[in-house]
Amino acid sequence: MKPMLVLLHTFKHKSLRVFSLILLGLLFAACDNKKPPLETNLDLSYDKVPVYSEINTSYPYSFEKFHNVLEQSNYQYPHAETIAQHAAYDTFKSAAFYATQNGDLHFDLTKEQYQVKERSELRQVYKDPLSGEFNTSKGWRTSDNNGNFWLAQVRCYKPKETLAYTWMQVHGIDGVDITLKDGTVVKSFNYPIIRLTWERYRDGVYDHLWAIVITSYPREDKVYEWTDLGPRPNDFFDAEVHFQSNTLKVLIHGNIMLSYDVSYWEEEPSYFKAGLYINRYEDGGEASVAFRNLRFENNASMVKILSEN
Repeated sequence: MKPMLVLLHTFKHKSLRVFSLILLGLLFAACDNKKPPLETNLDLSYDKVPVYSEINTSYPYSFEKFHNVLEQSNYQYPHAETIAQHAAYDTFKSAAFYATQNGDLHFDLTKEQYQVKERSELRQVYKDPLSGEFNTSKGWRTSDNNGNFWLAQVRCYKPKETLAYTWMQVHGIDGVDITLKDGTVVKSFNYPIIRLTWERYRDGVYDHLWAIVITSYPREDKVYEWTDLGPRPNDFFDAEVHFQSNTLKVLIHGNIMLSYDVSYWEEEPSYFKAGLYINRYEDGGEASVAFRNLRFENNASMVKILSEN
């Protein structure tokens, strides 16, 4: 009888030990299931842009909706070299500047890493209201009562490698003599009061649009203010930049995202830019933006909601 009791006792201990091991295994499995999933590499997702083809693309000037902006702009590529001037776009296109057959104006750009800044941009050129002549040494002022307006339907493509790019600027004229309010003659301030950019990652947010505004007087140390304009839309969106009576406004989808008193800039002649600009030395890769509509206007009476056009 005793051997039988010993056998039963041993079997109970072994069963209990097996049961305990199974229970511990289930507990560990449950703990493992509570672990957060592996983070998705967002950089593996990027936009595929149209591939340039001489056959399947059009001249930007072949679309009447772009006549006004092209006729008052120089096209700059590579970097600051002007290769097409206002009213000379009839049969001009390139792999960096072209229109699709459905009428979207494309700017494409490739920059080598650790090379100088690169651009594919339209630069607005001031037209003298009396002589009708164009002059890159003149520009409009933020204090103009009638205003100056940059209006667009734009798509900002997410690139595979590039870390950031600018798709809009309001820039000061480079190195011309201007007279300050106190009568002092100085050189103009060759910097952008505002740039609209796409940033892959900044301040803890990923794949957003930003406005960068110089908020300091041009004759003082530069102070920059960054404003998050929200996530990059995956399609075309309305974007507007208004300067009128020394007030700067940026609108996205018709919503005012920022508003500044820019009277500190009123002595500076300025002009609009649109397209692509990669300015960081350590940055490299490809970038693309497209415009379904693009206008530079100098009178508030000409500003209409883009969807009505």
